[in-house]
Amino acid sequence: MTRTKKLNMLFGEDYELIDLFPRAEGEGCQDFINQAEQYFLQDGQLSQFCDRAVTLVLKLLCYYPFEMFVQEYIPFRSPRSGWLKDKRCEMVARIIRKVIMKKKGQVDILLGKENTIVSIVGGTLSIAVYHPSESVSSLLDRLTEAEGLYRRRYFI
Repeated sequence: MTRTKKLNMLFGEDYELIDLFPRAEGEGCQDFINQAEQYFLQDGQLSQFCDRAVTLVLKLLCYYPFEMFVQEYIPFRSPRSGWLKDKRCEMVARIIRKVIMKKKGQVDILLGKENTIVSIVGGTLSIAVYHPSESVSSLLDRLTEAEGLYRRRYFI
């Protein structure tokens, strides 16, 4: 199965979000949660989330072989699209940072042997993890806690 077909298949699976918030909604506080999300999307606050996200992903990638598909937003000066060949730590961090801080584009990281996708979409305050294996899930428990983030499960 090709990498692209595997990505498409795994995107149809249940997923988890690694997020700033422990729950998706509060009791009678949805308006305030929306306001808080907008506050955290401001550059200074977004930069803090970005640092946490980059740290978490880089630590995760230390333990699994990976492939990275980049869908950068076209108006970027030098957009990238497709499977990343240069998988140096600095390049991976730079692309993730760019997608988060510019609030555009998408990065999908396929942990091939684990059949897990880690997906970061610009303009969101979360990281989606599709079909996390037991090994990935166990490591994410520790990494999210260390970064002060939360995990929530969603069912398709």
